[in-house]
Amino acid sequence: MKKTGLIVIGILIGIFFTLPLLWIAPVQNLMADVPDTNQAHNAKTAADLASDIVATPMIAPDTNGDEIPPANFPTGIQSPNVLPTPIPGETLVYFVPTDNDATATVLYLYNTDTVAHTIALRGFNYDGAMVYAQNISINATSFLRLVSDSVAAAPPPSWATPAPITTNFTDFTYFASLSLPKGVKAEGYVLFNPGTGTVNPRADQGAIPLRFSTDPATLFLPAIQNTP
Repeated sequence: MKKTGLIVIGILIGIFFTLPLLWIAPVQNLMADVPDTNQAHNAKTAADLASDIVATPMIAPDTNGDEIPPANFPTGIQSPNVLPTPIPGETLVYFVPTDNDATATVLYLYNTDTVAHTIALRGFNYDGAMVYAQNISINATSFLRLVSDSVAAAPPPSWATPAPITTNFTDFTYFASLSLPKGVKAEGYVLFNPGTGTVNPRADQGAIPLRFSTDPATLFLPAIQNTP
């Protein structure tokens, strides 16, 4: 009888400690599922909009070929309405980069403002899906050069300081955009590097100026009119 009493007491103690655990777990799950209503009503700042889309920039394969799709290149996407949301107070411009095995795109950014800025650089494939994203930081009253290929090991001083930022669009970026904050200026050109995949600023490689537009459709020239 004494043994039976001890067993019954042990069972009651076990039930006493188990019931609170069974009650606490569902309550915690319920609390985790409740949305943060304060966050939903917070207004987005320009910095938030600039980082809304955080994609991994396309990286060329180990063969250094710009004409082979990167491993993380999206396929079968039909989403032409994913162009970036304009950031209030900034100018959104589009351009067509060229970055295959024999060409590269060079961009100049110059910040005339007295504060540092972040420039949102985005690239899109043939159906408007974003395939490249990078946020470029530029200090106040300073200059940056961006280039889509690697630069020769011994560039001239004008290319060495500050060191250029590699963008590596690859040949699968059909058009790109820059969101330019107040005071930031942009210019650029396409150059030729005959199949080497390396830009040598000391060599005469020719250049074609880029055209920038606030409307991506105007980047592609209309049919040539043969009649006046």
